[in-house]
Amino acid sequence: MTRRACFTSLAAVAGLARPAAAQRPPLHATVVYAVGREPTMPIPLFTSNAEANEDLADQLFLHLAVFAANAKGATDNAMSPALAKSWHRIDPLTLVFDIDPRARWHDGTRVNAHDVLFTWALATNPKVATDTRFEPIASVEAVGDMSVRVRFKRPSLEQVYTFGFLLQPLPAHLLERLAPETITTSEFARHPVGDGPFRFERRVAGQSVELRADTTFFLGRPTISRLLFRTIEDPSARVAAFITGETDVLDKIPVQSLPQVRQRAGGRVSDPGSNVLVYMLFNTHSTADSSKPHPIFGDPGVREALTLALDRPTIARTTFGPSAQVPDAAQSQLWSWITAGTVTAQPANVARARTLLAQAGWRAANGDSILAKNGAPLRFSVLYASSSAPNNTIALQAQQMWRAVGVDAQLDRLEPSVVGKRVGLGQFDLWVSRVGQDPTPSSLVQSWSCASAQQPGSTNRAHWCDVTFDRLVTTATTAKDQPKAWRAALAEMAAQRPAIFVAAPGNPIAIHPRFDNAILWPSHTWLSLWQWRVRPSAALPRDQ
Repeated sequence: MTRRACFTSLAAVAGLARPAAAQRPPLHATVVYAVGREPTMPIPLFTSNAEANEDLADQLFLHLAVFAANAKGATDNAMSPALAKSWHRIDPLTLVFDIDPRARWHDGTRVNAHDVLFTWALATNPKVATDTRFEPIASVEAVGDMSVRVRFKRPSLEQVYTFGFLLQPLPAHLLERLAPETITTSEFARHPVGDGPFRFERRVAGQSVELRADTTFFLGRPTISRLLFRTIEDPSARVAAFITGETDVLDKIPVQSLPQVRQRAGGRVSDPGSNVLVYMLFNTHSTADSSKPHPIFGDPGVREALTLALDRPTIARTTFGPSAQVPDAAQSQLWSWITAGTVTAQPANVARARTLLAQAGWRAANGDSILAKNGAPLRFSVLYASSSAPNNTIALQAQQMWRAVGVDAQLDRLEPSVVGKRVGLGQFDLWVSRVGQDPTPSSLVQSWSCASAQQPGSTNRAHWCDVTFDRLVTTATTAKDQPKAWRAALAEMAAQRPAIFVAAPGNPIAIHPRFDNAILWPSHTWLSLWQWRVRPSAALPRDQ
């Protein structure tokens, strides 16, 4: 659900949220950003969780609320107004959001409560979306033309986030006459009409999408006039495009390219942190009969041994660079506020790993270097997608480290579609995967709870269920001391070892040195692009 550790709000950056007078850009400033996957559907609710689609949608469509400056987590006091000018609480289960009366769709129509209700109906329509993050919401109703009342099923400290950030309203007057399942093939999908700082200009299929500033944007005229999202699938080609000056920003920088990129960027490489988590998921169920335990990974002692046998900091840094950290549970750098600003893990302990394997009955036999138990070798497959160079690097290093303690890991590198089918059917031993985490740890229930273990098609691929963990997560959602409560939940996960958590990578981002006020967000990275500025003395021809 997924992406990039301090938060900065639209309302806080550069004081532009509700300016006394619109600020005119001195130039026709341009930002060119290369994406690895073409953004073909930048419509909220229809992005299929594709990062490029979501990044583009954030330029076209406003959230009701965004994160305030220096926010930690997603509690109500961490949120700041955007499309909603304000909100107020009626009782522990009820909020009222007031839409800013200045907000307009790009065709000039005023944004109103009916747009919010229409979008909510889409968000809860199973033909359109299956976002379980909206589950805590009981009802949404209009209060006049410009306000909506939202009732929740239970108390929570994240109610503003759950509705205000996760819901990006769509224009009812343009879409309500369409059957919901036809929206993705409609003229609207080809030429979206939003309410954000940029208007959709044009798409060149397979090449680029161009946006232009909405000069009447009610939060202030954008200081960037043009955005160009270029599709460059090959990572090396994206690096080359930045170095030659064809593009202005570069993220997901390969480790080997960092020195060259830093030089080109004049040192302008920032790392706001990342919401990415990379792990190797244990299948604790037999691949032949899911009602039975896995013959190797059903033993928690073996799972611990396999974790301790790996030098995870070395794997993480050689794969993702020096800013990568290593967690012991499902915690990306986005949630480093839980653990006092950093993500740390138990160090490797090869001696302890050998002891645990021996205690589990895995011992050397007949002079073979591979351990065995009841005549069966300690052998399993490591499944990962062939399209991922980082996953290949991780798997190769882990294979070598495990062999040193008598483990035979067979690498199973397959096409992504095949990997997806295998994982969906439970036909894997160990799966190398990555996820982009939501801004709040309460989203752990989507992939790591007993409830998600029972849901068909759930992202809980190993059907992991721990009732103690579920109880601690429920407690944390209303706890006054949020970091302490979430540390307890993550500690329980770490003790049970449902996966080997390999890395919480950073996200080094290179920016052309001509830009000022280049604020980056760790989640939804480009929300403040409209407030970047180009120094006139450093302008390029494309800025004129």
